[in-house]
Amino acid sequence: MVQPYNIFSDCFAAMAFAALNKVAPCEEYAEIALKTFENILERKDNPKGIYNKTFPGTRNLKSFALPMILSNLTLEMESLLDEDKVKSLVPGVIHEVMEVFLQEETGLILENVNVDGSFSDSYEGRLTSPGHAIEAMWFMLDLSQKYKDEDLCKKAIATGLRTLEYGWDKEYGGIYYFLDISGHPSEKLEWNQKLWWVHLETLVFLSKAYAITGNNECLQWFNKVHDYTWKHFKDPDSPEWFGYLDRYGKVQLPLKGGKWKGCFHVPRGLYQVWKNLEKIK
Repeated sequence: MVQPYNIFSDCFAAMAFAALNKVAPCEEYAEIALKTFENILERKDNPKGIYNKTFPGTRNLKSFALPMILSNLTLEMESLLDEDKVKSLVPGVIHEVMEVFLQEETGLILENVNVDGSFSDSYEGRLTSPGHAIEAMWFMLDLSQKYKDEDLCKKAIATGLRTLEYGWDKEYGGIYYFLDISGHPSEKLEWNQKLWWVHLETLVFLSKAYAITGNNECLQWFNKVHDYTWKHFKDPDSPEWFGYLDRYGKVQLPLKGGKWKGCFHVPRGLYQVWKNLEKIK
């Protein structure tokens, strides 16, 4: 059986081979990373190709996931790309993240918009994922530091903090997985779950933002999210984390690994936080 093409798996593959080439330079690794990256760019306007489930003439939306991950992947691929290539890609992904998917009236990022960038008043169009949005903001912070863009830095921090305030469960703690930006019930059955990667990416954002600016609000939120994360996700009996909690902070699935939870987020997140904290004077 032919498996549908998954552009996001390609993103992770390109990132992995680019990183591998940095620590163990090899022509084969570099070639795989570059070919994969070019394949991603060729398919970015229609990632699923013939497997796209959108029926002609019905609602056609574009997803935040691809420009979000490209904003990080482009920097990860930088050592293999021509400088002109990077410069041509970066403004576009920043624009998509910070101008198209970021809604001016709410200050929140949507998961889907109409192809022309306008708001779609539908289940998909009203969907926001706080974890996705906050993760994207630390990508924006990295870009702001590379290109010395103070305005982008300020906007990324403001957006991340606004998203965190919006997505935080004020009754039971933790960050919601999905929310409807208009306050309607979400079609996502798992909308009120608390996930490991959401909280880790938030800690990365907050530690990075505080290291760059010394913003006290970032520090206060870091301590709050840190306390919740280590209390609820860390397995006290083994050196691993649970991935899925219910709204009340109880472990919903005791598995430590699966289709989505691999050996990626926890070590990467903790490493990022560690390196960010090292920069604080």
